Amino acid sequence: MTSCPCCKAAVAVPELDDLLASKGIRGIQAALLVAVWKGKGLPVNTERLFDAMYADDPDGGPSPTRMYLALGRAVRALNTQLSDIGISVLRFGRNGGYRLALHP
Repeated sequence: MTSCPCCKAAVAVPELDDLLASKGIRGIQAALLVAVWKGKGLPVNTERLFDAMYADDPDGGPSPTRMYLALGRAVRALNTQLSDIGISVLRFGRNGGYRLALHP
């Protein structure tokens, strides 16, 4: 059990590090989940997500079009992996970024 990163209430989800390890989440998906988790339920803009996803890339990542495609793929893959434990990454508005959602 851990506390909700949004409201600090007790929730039945593993700690972030345990979640990453138990689900085998690595690479871009892990960076994305960590960045959204740190947003504490508030929207995290796409530029911050891109910075997290491509932090180790000396060129700063691929073209913006490819970054958006990779972001979409990573969000879909994460939501598939996390659906059984009630966690999802949701798009927030047209250009608002993404946020963490915990479902009962």
